[in-house]
Amino acid sequence: MAASSAPGDTTRRISWFNRVLAPIALVAVLLAVFVIVSQNTGDSDKAADDAKAKIDSEGKKDGEGAENPRTYAVEEGDTLSGIAAKFDVSVKRLERLNPDIDPQALAAGQELTIR
Repeated sequence: MAASSAPGDTTRRISWFNRVLAPIALVAVLLAVFVIVSQNTGDSDKAADDAKAKIDSEGKKDGEGAENPRTYAVEEGDTLSGIAAKFDVSVKRLERLNPDIDPQALAAGQELTIR
């Protein structure tokens, strides 16, 4: 026997609503995830630019710019190898130029000679 649809029966309306709403909600969630991820992964360039802006440029010779600083103020989380990579200098050279530093215990604000 076929089930007839009573005037107060909302199963058909809810089923249609769910069939339309579910894909729209899925697309909205995927779009939100994409936007959040793309915004958070694009900040690495900004962080590098901010780090370069904090470089202490005192004692520069003529022709030296922010890309070739003489000193660098250590920031929290910096490592000697990270600083060496940032300024294209070897870790051994940094250790030679800064014999009084302990590579395992860099402190924020500590001045390092780069070149």
